[in-house]
Order: sequence, then structure tokens, then C-alpha cells
Amino acid sequence: MRKKLSIIGGLLILVLCACIYVDQRYFFNPIAFTQDNVTPYHWSEYERPVTITYYDLGTERKAYILEQENAVRKFLEEMKSSPPIKGSSTTSEVEGALKLSCEGDTLLEVYFYEGYWEILRESDTMYKMTQDLQGLIETL
Repeated sequence: MRKKLSIIGGLLILVLCACIYVDQRYFFNPIAFTQDNVTPYHWSEYERPVTITYYDLGTERKAYILEQENAVRKFLEEMKSSPPIKGSSTTSEVEGALKLSCEGDTLLEVYFYEGYWEILRESDTMYKMTQDLQGLIETL
């Protein structure tokens, strides 16, 4: 009986240490993570710290860097909630660009146009610019 309890206790400690390690090292939880067009890579590719760099290509031509984890998560959530627009073409000029990166690796590149945005690696799908996403960009 004592041997069983020590094995179970050791396994619980091992699982707890693994959970703490994953939580401290990676931006996403492997259980809750879902791959999509905005986050197309395996959850383990998103190591902390994850940053978003937004380039305002309109009038100011400035770069803004988001390093706070909650702000990065909010930005990604708003991008994921944008509905796709089929059959659109790029008729307007690029207003801004976004780069999601971690540890020097670029994980996502996006161009923003008036009313929509597109992911660079998949040029056939455009996404509608939601008011919430536009609001996040304006607060930078």
C-alpha cells in the first residue's frame, strides 16, 4: 500500500511540474490551443515572450510594439473573430502591417487595408476589419 501511494504521489508531482513548465515557457496551453489561420503553427512554436509589432504605414510611419501578454492575447482573439471575405481584391493601399514574433522567429505577417486585412502567406482570403479590432489598432 505504501509503495502504491509513493508511486501515485511521484506521478502527481511529475504532472504538476510538467504543467508549471509548460505554463512558464509557452504562450499557449496545449489542451486549450486550436490551430487556425491566425495561429497556424503547433502550440510549442509560440514560446514566451510573444510580441506583436504593428507598423502604421499611413501618415505617421511608426512602429508600435506590444509586449504585454494580455494585450497580445486580446489582439489575437479579435483577429480570430474577424469573418472571412471571399472574392475580395486589394483595391486600396496598405494602411498598416503586423508581425507576430517570438524568439526572433516570425510566426504571422498581416497587411491591413481599409475595411479588411489579409494574412501574407495565404493571399486568397481576406478578413473583415471588425470595430473591436479597429479600436485596438487605434489605441496603439
